[in-house]
Parts: sequence; structure tokens; C-alpha cells
Amino acid sequence: MTNPKKQELELRVLELIEEFEDKLEHSPTVPLTGRILVDRQDLLSILKDIQVLLPDEYQHVRWIKSQKDQIIEEANTLAQELINNARHEELRIIENAKAQENDILTNASMRSRELIDENDIVRKARLMAEQLLNDAEEKAEDIRKSSYAYAEEIMKKVEYNMSKVLHTVKENIDELDEYK
Repeated sequence: MTNPKKQELELRVLELIEEFEDKLEHSPTVPLTGRILVDRQDLLSILKDIQVLLPDEYQHVRWIKSQKDQIIEEANTLAQELINNARHEELRIIENAKAQENDILTNASMRSRELIDENDIVRKARLMAEQLLNDAEEKAEDIRKSSYAYAEEIMKKVEYNMSKVLHTVKENIDELDEYK
């Protein structure tokens, strides 16, 4: 999508570059050095003609190149500002992170104490439950022993009473036998 005027300029620039190359190739050489002798004014004239024909973008690039130091200085200043802003933001983020860390540690410490207290309560409850269970087992054992002792005592009394009744029954049988 090039227009005819642009093509004409491009062709003219190429012609000037070829002319420049021809002058370089056909210039006499200095013996033993490999260097050439050229007409400085001819070459500079060709270069100026090329520069005039170059599009505005190339002229702008040349201007930028001439302003290179100023552009670099401005870029360095802008970069330094960005770095400083980034450092300030980094410090702000670090301070926020430290504050959050402190909050988290404080909350964790409080929760840890709560859990320890809860654990202490649970431990005490378990000890109390074990003590109650032990007491209940001891009472049950005492009741069992007492009930066995009581049952044994009752059985001995029954045995004694039965032996008395048997003895009385035997005496009565003996007496009845005598009457026969």
C-alpha cells in the first residue's frame, strides 16, 4: 500500500546509496594500507541528499539520536522515581505484613492459651472422672464384700437355726420313736 511518491523517494535513496558505494569501490587505494582516498565533499553531498530524501520518521530518529543524552537522563530520572516509589510501596507492604503478622501471632497466642486452658480443664475433668470411677469401683467392691459378708452371716444364722430346727426335729422323732 505504498503510494507512487513514496516509491519514487525510495528509489532515489537507493540510487544515492549505489552512487555512494560506487565512489567507495572506485576510489584509489593507498599502497600497503588497504585504505582508500575519497573526495570528502562528494560523499558528504550524497549523504546530505539521502538525508533530505528520508521520510520524517528517519529525521525524527536523527533528532532523537541527537537528544540521546537528554532522553537517557530523563529516562534515568523517571526510572529512579519508579524505583523510589517501588521502595516506598515495598516498605509500606512490609509494614502492613508485619502488623498483620503481629496480629496473627497475638491471636494465635491467645487461642493457644485458650486451648491450653481448655486442655487443662479437660485434663482436670478426666482426672476427676477417673477419681470418681475409682471411688465408685472401690465402693462397689466394698458393697460386694459387705454383701458377701452379710450373706455369709445370714447363711450361717440360717445354718445355725436350721441345725437347731433339725436337732429339734430329730429329738422329736426320737421321742416319737420312744412312744411307739
